[in-house]
Amino acid sequence: MVQSPPQDMSKQQKLGEMPKYRVTPNYSAWIGDNSFVLQVALPGVARESIKMKALQDFFMLQAERDNIVYALELDLNFEVDPKKVKATYSEGLLRAEFELLDPLASAYKVPIK
Repeated sequence: MVQSPPQDMSKQQKLGEMPKYRVTPNYSAWIGDNSFVLQVALPGVARESIKMKALQDFFMLQAERDNIVYALELDLNFEVDPKKVKATYSEGLLRAEFELLDPLASAYKVPIK
């Protein structure tokens, strides 16, 4: 999906700057044994311009190149451990692997009498 820049660009950018187009990048995602894997295509993006944030049930990515801003926000319907994310970036492909949280791992064991 591509969004055109606003008609009134005076508030958004300075004279002579290229307009920024917001684009949702192509991505694929799947759940493995104990992980959630996300692969995102970011062609032409420098590693330094990639910004990612993760919560237990939400993921956000933003990356810029030239006059394009790639933006991806995923509301997950399961929980991941945001402190245990492994991300690699090579040849325009970002791969992020999240460890799934086991909701019963910290559950209280109820004794039966």
